[in-house]
Amino acid sequence: MNQFNTEKSLSELFKEVQDIRCGRAKPKTINIPKENIKFNKVYVIDKKFNSIGAILGILFVIMFYLLIHSNYIFATSEEEKVAIAKYEQNDYPIEIMEIISNNISSLTTKEIVTSELQIPYETTYVENNQLPLNEEKVVQIGKIGYLDQTVIKTFENSELIDENIISEIRKTEPVTEIIEKGTSEFLSNLQAHIGDTLYTTEDVTMYKTPNNEEDTICMIYQYIDIKILSTEDAWSCVTVDGLEGYVKNEFITSKNLTPEIEELSRKKRILIGVNPTMQVNRPSGLTKDDFIRVLSNHREDRDKIIQNCAEFFYEAEQKYNVNGLFLASMGIHESNWGMSNIAKQKKNLFGYGSYDSSAFTSSYTFESYQYGIDMVGKVLAKYYINEPGTGIYDGETAVGSYYNGATIAGVNVRYASDSNWSNRVYSIMESLYKDL
Repeated sequence: MNQFNTEKSLSELFKEVQDIRCGRAKPKTINIPKENIKFNKVYVIDKKFNSIGAILGILFVIMFYLLIHSNYIFATSEEEKVAIAKYEQNDYPIEIMEIISNNISSLTTKEIVTSELQIPYETTYVENNQLPLNEEKVVQIGKIGYLDQTVIKTFENSELIDENIISEIRKTEPVTEIIEKGTSEFLSNLQAHIGDTLYTTEDVTMYKTPNNEEDTICMIYQYIDIKILSTEDAWSCVTVDGLEGYVKNEFITSKNLTPEIEELSRKKRILIGVNPTMQVNRPSGLTKDDFIRVLSNHREDRDKIIQNCAEFFYEAEQKYNVNGLFLASMGIHESNWGMSNIAKQKKNLFGYGSYDSSAFTSSYTFESYQYGIDMVGKVLAKYYINEPGTGIYDGETAVGSYYNGATIAGVNVRYASDSNWSNRVYSIMESLYKDL
């Protein structure tokens, strides 16, 4: 029985088959052992191929398959038919559809992606002895930086299987956030900060330098408001009325720690300015409630005339920029607390217009105490307490006909014949101020 030489190459075997089909050679009995006719499955050496390569590979497999299966061997005997059947019934056939499916489904792609990413900033803490203990203050706001990151992404069947960073370009650098953390127990106890208004708890000496009690600047009265500039150990640098120096922390408080101190300071400030030579062409510093309080409940004011006129004195001060307590003290002195006949019968608390020779007859009569107070306030502003040409009220300017200075003594020169008038008026005004 003729047999194919299984050691022949595929091309030689193919040629012999062709010769048989074309009649150039007689058919031979095929006896090919099963193990020698084994068509292994196709393996893709590199799975990372593009779609064109996949298609070409598939076409090659199809052509090869068709070429092999189109070369049927015609047998002339039963033995040859059996051999051919065994050959054609190879236990390892090439599954074309499986190969096509596997190659189509194993599509691998790559793409380059550039993304903007954030660069986190760092936070740094710095101790600050000018901040209350444990209080934090941001002195530099942190800022996020940005970079452009370029990545090659590999996908298999649309599923991301790999990423490789190929470049990172920083566009903006992050800015470190700086936070100061307070260490001052003194400021913490006062619930205060540098730059706040604080107050003295008693009369205290201001020094040019700390720890040097010989180099003094001034005495600061109790309750006076001061502004704190810095603090260290037992001393604080403060400023008051244009002066700057050091005072001991033990004599300083705040309105948070001592709520009533702010009102005490306001009153103290007013009282400091009270003296015989004070200018009366400016407001007293009192509120309407202050006027009512200091002009009420006086034993001498038996008919409550002065008490009932408290708001009128305040209103005249607001309109004519004349010290309302000075105006009230004039009325109290001239009318003996509203008990004089001129005050009662003519509503004239000031004896305005009267002459010594005919005090009652020559004095003005007003329709009300309010009108009389308003009139005298206007006269003082226009003729007595302001220099000529000074702007006063409603666009008018002072005439200054009787101006001799903006003090009580200056008014005394032309307003009253009694040379001691200013002292008596001031004494009343001082006692009213003290009732604050």
